[in-house]
Amino acid sequence: MRTQFLAAAGLTAILTGSPALAQPSFSPPGLVTSAGQAADAAVVKLALNTQYQLGMGYRPAAGVDDLAGMKTLIVVVGTTPEALAAAATDLAQELGRAKALLAAARAAGIGVVVVHSGGQPRRDKASTQLIEATVPLADYVVVVAAGNADKLFHKLAAPRGTPVVQVDRVTGVGGAVSAVYRR
Repeated sequence: MRTQFLAAAGLTAILTGSPALAQPSFSPPGLVTSAGQAADAAVVKLALNTQYQLGMGYRPAAGVDDLAGMKTLIVVVGTTPEALAAAATDLAQELGRAKALLAAARAAGIGVVVVHSGGQPRRDKASTQLIEATVPLADYVVVVAAGNADKLFHKLAAPRGTPVVQVDRVTGVGGAVSAVYRR
């Protein structure tokens, strides 16, 4: 665990230019949700709970009431028209839910981790709107490098000094989250 943390801290220092000591720390209980209703959230939850044994709860369309008792909220951002249709929602409703959820989490002192694991395919106009709505409210951001070629995540995280960790593949997301999550 300590080795994973040090690796993530060093990676963040390199990628964001911030000192490694600025790493936030998150604690259980935690909840994984989606902003965009893509299957990416289920994949991230599976990795966190099976490979890293973090014991995260999962509610793909979590609402403010689902935050009760939580200390960490992990929001996996990315969408497709098919994902929104399957969830019987639209982009405007999903944006509203995500904004309300993150605002409530921040107000309650719940740590917010935003994850974008979809790479370039999830960087269409709709996903970018969700990214712009969530990243400025995050305490920690993990992004697959291919989805951040334009450094949008860094630009959105910069005003609050939020660490942004880039990983090469979706398989690196779990390690980057696990590195800052105390069990």
